[in-house]
Amino acid sequence: MQRAAAVCSCALSILLAGCASHSAAKAERRANETAARDAALKWLKLLDAGDYEEAFEWEAKDFRIDRTQRQFVRYMQARRAPFGRTLARSVVGVVNVHQFAGVPEGNYESIIFKTAFEHKSSTAERVILVRDAVGWRVIDYRIY
Repeated sequence: MQRAAAVCSCALSILLAGCASHSAAKAERRANETAARDAALKWLKLLDAGDYEEAFEWEAKDFRIDRTQRQFVRYMQARRAPFGRTLARSVVGVVNVHQFAGVPEGNYESIIFKTAFEHKSSTAERVILVRDAVGWRVIDYRIY
């Protein structure tokens, strides 16, 4: 009887430790998603305001395509500015991605937003971020 109680106690301890570890990992994942989402929204607000120079500075330096700030600004003026002001934006989903085309394996957050613009019907925006020494930084932006 004592042996059975000891085995049950040991099994319960292992189970609780596993649950605690799982809960901690889940909490860390949520914290990463929240921080990445907040960084993406801050960056998108820079685009919304037409502050493309500052938005360029928020891109991860290690992932910048061979383009200058001036090229980035011209690209955004041609691609994003014609849509007009942002009327509404909501998060559709956040996915942790470890691997995708054109970048080394790592820890990335891909965030999809549903966005309505003044001169464009409801569309999707995708922002992919990577965490570096100063926080979450943008490595890719697409508007569909």
